[in-house]
Amino acid sequence: MRKFGPPKGKETLVQFLLKYKFQFIVSSVAGIFYNTVIVLGPIFLGKLIDAAAGGTTELVLLSALYFVGVTSFFQFARFIKRWYMRDQFNHVACDLRQTLLDRILGYKLPELEKETVGDLMSRTVGDITLVVDTVMSTINEGWDTWLLMLSYFGVLLYMDWKITLLASLLVPGTLLLAHMMRNVLYRYSLSSRQSASIAHTGLQRYLSAISVLRLFGREEAEKSTIMEAYEQQVKWNIKQILLQQSLLPVYALIAGLGVVIVIGMGGENVRTGMWTVGTFNAYMVMFIAFSGRTRVAAKVFNRWHGAKAAWQRIKEKMILDKNEKIADTDTFDLRNTDQLKVSHLDFSYGSKEVLRDICFEVKAGEIVGITGAVGSGKSTLINALLGLYPYEGDILINSRQLSDIADSQRNNMIGYSGHEQFLFSMNIEENIIFGLEYKNPELKDTLTTAALVEDIERFDDGLKTGVGEKGLKVSGGQRQRISMARAIYKKPAILLLDDPFSALDIATEQRVIKRLKEDFKDQIVILSSHRLSAFENVDKIIVLEKGSILEAGTHNQLMSRRGLYYEIYQAQKFMKEGSAHE
Repeated sequence: MRKFGPPKGKETLVQFLLKYKFQFIVSSVAGIFYNTVIVLGPIFLGKLIDAAAGGTTELVLLSALYFVGVTSFFQFARFIKRWYMRDQFNHVACDLRQTLLDRILGYKLPELEKETVGDLMSRTVGDITLVVDTVMSTINEGWDTWLLMLSYFGVLLYMDWKITLLASLLVPGTLLLAHMMRNVLYRYSLSSRQSASIAHTGLQRYLSAISVLRLFGREEAEKSTIMEAYEQQVKWNIKQILLQQSLLPVYALIAGLGVVIVIGMGGENVRTGMWTVGTFNAYMVMFIAFSGRTRVAAKVFNRWHGAKAAWQRIKEKMILDKNEKIADTDTFDLRNTDQLKVSHLDFSYGSKEVLRDICFEVKAGEIVGITGAVGSGKSTLINALLGLYPYEGDILINSRQLSDIADSQRNNMIGYSGHEQFLFSMNIEENIIFGLEYKNPELKDTLTTAALVEDIERFDDGLKTGVGEKGLKVSGGQRQRISMARAIYKKPAILLLDDPFSALDIATEQRVIKRLKEDFKDQIVILSSHRLSAFENVDKIIVLEKGSILEAGTHNQLMSRRGLYYEIYQAQKFMKEGSAHE
């Protein structure tokens, strides 16, 4: 069971907070104790002053003991409040990040491919940190400011309601001014967060393509673009901070004007004997604390308006409408796939139509080759058969629509190796097994099928040889065959290979096809390639042209028709013979 994730029901910020009710209740109770008992501090301090001015030693010691005891109690309550509050918000931050990550990884590929790593990192780290810190600060100040202000205000009214009401007249003005600044601060914060996303995206792109940028002399140009984005972020941050900081003295001045009234009217109470010096001191300490917290409350208002922009950016990526995953409760058995039927398949990338009215059938035990000129739609057809993109028409597996199959079952059923092979920074064995159970006989068969045995023997560490970041420590052909071995090892019902032989010699290519025919007698294999020598021994060949099927049949049938397949085959044969003579 996962420890972190979204709350049940609505995924509002409040629900994320209420997921941890125990921490919230404990911190709230401790906050109530702290911010109510704290008013006793100035009162007992005043009594201590009065006792020191004319009381007995016993009275001074007793007053001091009361003062220390009360202070120790409310400071302990403050510690408990902050401990459990921090624990709650650490969990909330993890929940928000896990939920955001789940939503993003749950996008359909067309949506996911629109995202950039830099922007997602900015939202996942920067925006969530800002929101969590702001909400924690707001709740913390809810106890340390609002409850404390109410506590002080109640005691001040009890001590002298006239002075309290007159001296507090300007306090609402501070909060009104803070409220008036909300739109400006929201705009500054949103612009800052957007600039941060642009800068992070540029930095990630720069680091990923550093070698290309240097070779083409574009390093400085890319740097300047990134720096410009960071400068924009700094500019908006400075504007936001300057506005917030410039308002603080104004808040303090407005809230502090009441001190003048307290000194004047309170001093009169001391002169007439209504108050002692200790009482005046206690009132003054509490009123200064009361008016000072008004400034803090206004500051929290301003910070909250800034964090709203970050929360808006987080919610944009947590919308469930984009996540169209099928629930993994499907019991459809796909272990024995007898037939793959494609009927009137249309496929587009956005508004660009790539495939039109594709129709063919494949039975278990057959190997089907897909070929055509560059840009004819070979890789797109393989992508459509993966089920990761939306399509129109029918892709039926055992009469079941591919788009209706649960993700987990589809992933177990289909094996794939693309023409852009991606290897993880692990060793060869880990890249091939890739989270599946280690089975030595199956692994040996896989290495043989993928023509990797001799390569593994040449490595000092064999299967434990690290491939480096993105497989940079192995050759292109080895990278291609390791990727193919990963798809073969899972023994899928349908094996899709996109241009798997581009970095292989013809002899190795023929060995791989022969092994595929032997090892996948009960499965379906579909491979695309521009090298037609790979198709002499496959069961069926589909020739694409401009996204439609131009020809289909066996190698011999297509050669006898003398169409596009025949022309390409003859041209490649001529090029091969010419190279041999050289």
